[in-house]
Amino acid sequence: DFKAEDFGRFHPGGSLGRKLALVDDVMRPLEECRLALHTHTVREVIVECGKPGRRTGAVMLVNETGRLIGLFTDSDLAKLFERRDEGALDRPVGDLMTHEPTTIESGARMSMALGLLTSHKFSELPVVDSQGNPLGLIDVTDVVGYEAPIGEEKEEPSVLTFPGH
Repeated sequence: DFKAEDFGRFHPGGSLGRKLALVDDVMRPLEECRLALHTHTVREVIVECGKPGRRTGAVMLVNETGRLIGLFTDSDLAKLFERRDEGALDRPVGDLMTHEPTTIESGARMSMALGLLTSHKFSELPVVDSQGNPLGLIDVTDVVGYEAPIGEEKEEPSVLTFPGH
């Protein structure tokens, strides 16, 4: 009666254990994540959402009831600077966020989270409860050692060829 889940529980660091891990075991807990109201300005979010230690590249944005409604990433901020849109820093971050970001529900397996991260080329994946409230965040830098889900095709590396070689 020994099942794969049992093997994963007794050997969590092994290949099978990592595939069977739950997102809750790997995510950065909410206390370590950046979280803000969608009505705050971009400037307020940047100043107020600093966290000690390794930070993620995203701020999870919530409404007044605490439900996740958006994501604002370092890439979004970089785009503002590239466009030289300094005025946007004083606009509500809700105007500039990614609305209704892809999330994963607490209790899901890491293999599902890895599938979302790789197929959508995301760097961050919010973990939410059944009501859509944020519980934590999976950052791609935290899952570098994990394998892609079974059945996922791996992209072949490109090969440069030169005439005569």
